[in-house]
Amino acid sequence: MPALRSIEQIVQRTAEALKEVLKIDVEVVDTDMIRIASTGPCQGLLGQVMVEGFVYQHVLKSRRTVVIENAGMHPLCDPCPRRGQCAEDAEMAAPIMLAGEPVGVIGLVSFDPVHTDRLMKNRDWMLHFIEKMAELIAGELAGRQAANGLAAAELRLNNLEKETILKVLAKVNGQSRSKEKAAEMLGISRATLYRKLKVYKIC
Repeated sequence: MPALRSIEQIVQRTAEALKEVLKIDVEVVDTDMIRIASTGPCQGLLGQVMVEGFVYQHVLKSRRTVVIENAGMHPLCDPCPRRGQCAEDAEMAAPIMLAGEPVGVIGLVSFDPVHTDRLMKNRDWMLHFIEKMAELIAGELAGRQAANGLAAAELRLNNLEKETILKVLAKVNGQSRSKEKAAEMLGISRATLYRKLKVYKIC
């Protein structure tokens, strides 16, 4: 059994938490192209083979993160029978690496132009975030203890959320209405941002 399936509950919860932070759908596949986690329209296909996963297959082979701005029209989509009619609008996909070998792919997926615009406007920190999530999942495979693995994963996810908020705040530092701009970049309301600032004790 490919490794990711052994922690599929943690991976699904991680995907759900990541969607909460980024406000964009998340999916994870293993090396057999089995959907291990999903928050979007494909959530009902968990445990099934992703038949048209050409982009994810490329990520597994190349071991490199890929950004697709125009899903269905990108050269990696050429073999797909749904080319030009893809349900996805855009995506970012990063390999999940363990001991130098890919064990799966994590993707941020947009199904509409509004989310695509947000994804591409915040491309750098979205890429940073997805690559950190890939590391978090690989870390769970590498060394988690069965009794406390889930709690450890959630703790690291909270640290990652805090780090992301700090990065966004640094990016808008000195600008007028910086908190409003930060909340917009994070895809959350100002009230939610202020609540998270309080939770994480960020001044």
